[in-house]
Amino acid sequence: MASKTTGVIRPNDHTVSSNGQAVFRRHDLSKVNLALFNDVKSTRTILRDSLRKIGFRPLNTKIVGVLGNLRSAVRQDGIDMLILEADRQPQAVHDLVRAIRSGTLGSNPFLVISIVTWRPDKERIVSFLKAGADDVIVMPASVGFASERVDSLIDNRHKFVVTTKYLGPDRRLRSHTTVDELGTILVPNGLRFKTMGDESAKPNGARLRRIGRVVDDHRLRRMTVRLEALSGQLESAFREQPDARPEAEDMRELPELVSQIALLARDGGRMKAAELIASLRAVMQAIEGAAEMHANMFALLRVHGQALLALQRGDKAASELVVRAVRTAAKVVGDRTRRESGVMVNAAIRI
Repeated sequence: MASKTTGVIRPNDHTVSSNGQAVFRRHDLSKVNLALFNDVKSTRTILRDSLRKIGFRPLNTKIVGVLGNLRSAVRQDGIDMLILEADRQPQAVHDLVRAIRSGTLGSNPFLVISIVTWRPDKERIVSFLKAGADDVIVMPASVGFASERVDSLIDNRHKFVVTTKYLGPDRRLRSHTTVDELGTILVPNGLRFKTMGDESAKPNGARLRRIGRVVDDHRLRRMTVRLEALSGQLESAFREQPDARPEAEDMRELPELVSQIALLARDGGRMKAAELIASLRAVMQAIEGAAEMHANMFALLRVHGQALLALQRGDKAASELVVRAVRTAAKVVGDRTRRESGVMVNAAIRI
């Protein structure tokens, strides 16, 4: 018999839709463990039947109507794909997707996630994609259309990209990706593993930890670049207008960046960066506690960012740059602390 690639449809390659038409199914979904969240009884049966017609097996499909139960299901290993109906609780579903992608919910931040909505609201659709969802399907949709979307997640799932605030499928324009030195990440895909037997897509513990380290490295680099840029902007602003007040949003972002950078550097076991991170935090604390802000404090942050980037790149001059940044910070922060408090206390580390 001819293979599937010849275009000949075998009896097992299709199901029958509600109107009696055959729907071509290219992948065997019978082994896929699916979790469906739907808190609307009137549409639950429609989605359940559609999933069955696509090829998902009822025995391997967990239908959940309460978000708390869905969170419990995600924490358990074994789910290959999530389908989330989002109309009644859009913000809660958005936050849940973010929690999965950030690694704070469940052990697999790379779960295949599709959102289902009955409201063609562009702003809402974009918000789900920005949260990190793989796909958004606007209902009603034909069984054939939904099947094609599942096939696409198996065959052509987007690689992931990491930014300071986002982990998820890369939807940037091609021109943007070609100039990105970090590039994208091929992440585990339980849906592909179960349907195609692709071992490289299997989301086992070792692979999840390895890809997790790559993600952390990317995020640390992105955050360090952002720290250098933001501190440089604030330095320039204060040199031009010494009496100016920084934007509140910038001053909220700075300590968040420093905190996240310190956490990622520590978790990565980067002992060479320990002194630099301690010094960076001391400078940030001095800025937050200063009666008046000055350009040189933000210049110190920028230098620390440059030193940390040099360490990450493995530059030969990185160690010298780190020592210079730490020593300078110790002197500047110490002098400023004594001058503003009148107490002989050095807020920076001693080396």
